[in-house]
Amino acid sequence: LPQFTGMEAVKHLRQNDNYTAFIICTGSVNEETAVACIKAGADDYVLKDSLGRLTSAISTSLKSKATLIERDRAEIELKASEENFRALAENAPDNLYKLRPDGTILYVNRKADGISIEELQGMNILDRTSPENRDILKNAIQKSYSEKTNLTIEITGDHTDHSSKWYSCNIGPVLDKKGNVDSLIFIPHDITRRKRAELEMIELNERLSNLTQHLHNVTDEEKKKIAMEIHDQLGQELTGHKLGLFWIQQHIKQNGIADSNEEALMERIDHLIDLNTQTIQTVRRIAHELRPVVLDDMGLLAALEWYVENFNKNQNCQCDLELNVQNVEFNKDICTTLYRIVQEGLTNVNRHSKASWASVRLWIEANNLTLTIEDNGVGTDKQTAIRSKSMGLFGMRERLKTWKGSWDMVTAPGTGTKIIIQIPLKNMQL
Repeated sequence: LPQFTGMEAVKHLRQNDNYTAFIICTGSVNEETAVACIKAGADDYVLKDSLGRLTSAISTSLKSKATLIERDRAEIELKASEENFRALAENAPDNLYKLRPDGTILYVNRKADGISIEELQGMNILDRTSPENRDILKNAIQKSYSEKTNLTIEITGDHTDHSSKWYSCNIGPVLDKKGNVDSLIFIPHDITRRKRAELEMIELNERLSNLTQHLHNVTDEEKKKIAMEIHDQLGQELTGHKLGLFWIQQHIKQNGIADSNEEALMERIDHLIDLNTQTIQTVRRIAHELRPVVLDDMGLLAALEWYVENFNKNQNCQCDLELNVQNVEFNKDICTTLYRIVQEGLTNVNRHSKASWASVRLWIEANNLTLTIEDNGVGTDKQTAIRSKSMGLFGMRERLKTWKGSWDMVTAPGTGTKIIIQIPLKNMQL
């Protein structure tokens, strides 16, 4: 056509549309023109004297365009998918690796341990795992690949630290359109803090269980001791009472009141009075050992004075007591806590320190109640003492939790030991 040729038409169409089939039908065409038409975007050309080929040309062109549409759509979807993947990966809180089935790193979202992304790509993820966990990770990778399944495993350590770190690792396959595994996604999540908390909780529960058992044992020992004192000491004294009264009864029956030996009776009665005084003292001592009555009747300061006085009477170590909390009234619970801490502290001094001198100081300063228990004994290593299974030290710390108090120990071999306890006054019901 003189105004608009087939060549011009195909060029015009291809400026905006690459997916519509276009066939040039012409009366005659040489080889150069045919090549130019194809280069311009025509799918085919048919001579007018060969229109029988038009049907197959149309069919072939439509199939070609359908293939082109499908290919471009797949490329667009793949590009969008890759962009979405990278957007998610780059904003992920953990390192994200794309792996080959043998563990080779194809992609990583960020550098790790100071190694750049470029250096990480091409490395094998197994080389970044602690030796004792490589087989575990290798088997998980192979299983995820062969079974097309998602897995979660826990491993300890990495190539730089073989024991003190823990990782929870997610492994999953990336499938292509045919359902085959194209690659694997590997995400290691650092769970060190959680695992340490779990281990600390297990250790704490174990120590609480040991403390409970220790308290039961102490209670049983105290019951045994008190039972023996009641049976041996108090029982003996009460038996003496009974025998004395029985002697008086028999003496009066045999002689009558008028003819009884007054001097012998008075001597026996004086003996019973002395025995009764001794029995009262025994009962009081047993009661004090169960719980000092003075703690309830006269308060914490008097109870500490009584306990230190008895400690000095019965032990080779002499203890100084300094109390600077006059005119402060403590409630019953805090009194019991402080008394038991002092009791436990001086018990440890007596059993373990080999000290000749100790001191207990209690005072208020800077809105804190401070208690120190100090000795000049053999001392010990602080960390060893803290990590030990000493129920005395552990029991002190547990008692302080109610009051949100702090506990510290100053000690070293050969330098004695000092326990420092502080409780904020605001946490105490004074």
